[in-house]
Amino acid sequence: MDLRARTRRALALALGVWAALLIGSPLAAQSDEAAPEQASESAAGQAAAGAEEAGGDEIPTGSLTGPIGLLVHPVYPPEQARLVYQPLVDYLNQATDLTIELVVARNFHRYWLSARRGEAPALVLEDAHMVAWRMEQFDYRPLATARGGKTYSLLTSGALADDSLNDFIGRRISSLPAPSLGYLLLADWFSNPLQQPQILSTATSWLDAVEMVFSAESEAAIAPDSLVSKYPNLYPVAISSEFPGITLAASADVPADTRAELIDALTELETSASSQAVLFELDIEGFDASDPSNFEGLEDWLDSIFSF
Repeated sequence: MDLRARTRRALALALGVWAALLIGSPLAAQSDEAAPEQASESAAGQAAAGAEEAGGDEIPTGSLTGPIGLLVHPVYPPEQARLVYQPLVDYLNQATDLTIELVVARNFHRYWLSARRGEAPALVLEDAHMVAWRMEQFDYRPLATARGGKTYSLLTSGALADDSLNDFIGRRISSLPAPSLGYLLLADWFSNPLQQPQILSTATSWLDAVEMVFSAESEAAIAPDSLVSKYPNLYPVAISSEFPGITLAASADVPADTRAELIDALTELETSASSQAVLFELDIEGFDASDPSNFEGLEDWLDSIFSF
């Protein structure tokens, strides 16, 4: 064999050994293993995308299970609120196939923080301006409203000489805190930032606000009409326009048949043996089915002290 042939044979042998070493190297093994892993990750990604497209985060209509919370606005201290509203909850549980549980906020501050975060339960019983706000922000639907409207009055004992709002600039007026409707009305009546009363928002109920006048802690109080008639020795300096009464509203997650069941139960409350206790505690005459148009624009009352 000549020199040229031997050289070609040696070169071929060397190339064969190098190829064998390369195929058996860890780098080649990692390359071969990466392919099935990438394929697996790709399949998982496609499955997740398919689940997302299928609406995996959506709650199907009619899927509510377990107890349904009913939040009440904090116009009473917590323990008193349970006494006032529990008869209504008991009646609804008897009149429907639902299991409703009373939810009581500690105070207006915590109530408003939870509202802003959208943390309210499926049912709420509130003043009309808060229902309107939830309708606008979170698609709640009003179901039944207390019969007759509601007004608020600025009450005083008559110690002041005149009967005008200007007499109360710089003076103390007791109220529940914002976003109670009484507080918002005071902010509207005294819109000039340089001519303000001293609003004492330390009351724990509207009754407490009125009693602060008798204890000389304030010169006047804002209170709903249900209290005005009970204090003939106080007279109104100003009276608000009429608002819808307290209203039961439901979130969009509450199925239509459940909403209809609640409307029927509340509008038929007067015919129930439980009606006297429920209506007495709520201090109302009864409930009528809500007209959503009556709440249009009422959320704007919150704009006077809150920005969104």
